[in-house]
Amino acid sequence: MKDYRLSHLEVRKSKNYDQLIYKKGSYDDLIWQAEKPVLSYEIQRLKKRIEQIFYLDFGCGTGRILKFLETKVYESLGVDISESMIALARAKGVRSPMIVGDITREDTLGSRKFHLITAFRVFLNSGSEFSRQMLQVLVPKLDSKGVFIFNMHGNIWSYRFFTKLWYLLHGRTLNTISFWSAKKLAEDNGLKLVRWYGFGFVPKIFYRIFGARNMYFLDSIIAKIPFSKYFLYNLIFVCKKVSK
Repeated sequence: MKDYRLSHLEVRKSKNYDQLIYKKGSYDDLIWQAEKPVLSYEIQRLKKRIEQIFYLDFGCGTGRILKFLETKVYESLGVDISESMIALARAKGVRSPMIVGDITREDTLGSRKFHLITAFRVFLNSGSEFSRQMLQVLVPKLDSKGVFIFNMHGNIWSYRFFTKLWYLLHGRTLNTISFWSAKKLAEDNGLKLVRWYGFGFVPKIFYRIFGARNMYFLDSIIAKIPFSKYFLYNLIFVCKKVSK
């Protein structure tokens, strides 16, 4: 598999995020609509104990999450390895300062502390070693009262299991992870899981066949069923820093 660092430097990759992956009405755009209330709720919880929230969006990409949250916090900052993605974020009107760089090789954040750190669509495809390196830099920058929120858009026990099987039969690979593996990744790097959410029981192809609105409504109902989270495609983890 191509080095995750290199793959995200391509201009084509950057444009795909906005023009294909997150175009209005796409499956991933609908997943994003389900993620927004979760992020808003977590911000509200955080504001009950922290008046001025300093926020870092790691792997900010084209600014989807950063733009959504920057008006809800006191100060925000984005970091991404791709200059072309950050250029698109600026073109979309993201007001927050953004840093281009790989903090696992050069820690440009220094001793700064943040009450909120988000990392979406970062860890699933980056590989275990690169993920560990990123977390080793990021976790020490999380304030003791803050939260670290990340997602995994490829739960192996969701419908993605069958997609992965189809890929394997055709000699291809598809990255997946389970709830327990994601939880272990957090715990092995100084974080403690305090809450988690999920969305996406209905296979993506059903959205095309039966209509996105109908399937989104069905997914919204399923997501509220106890224990259904273990079988949902997109998982969101809310973690705190382990006290030493």
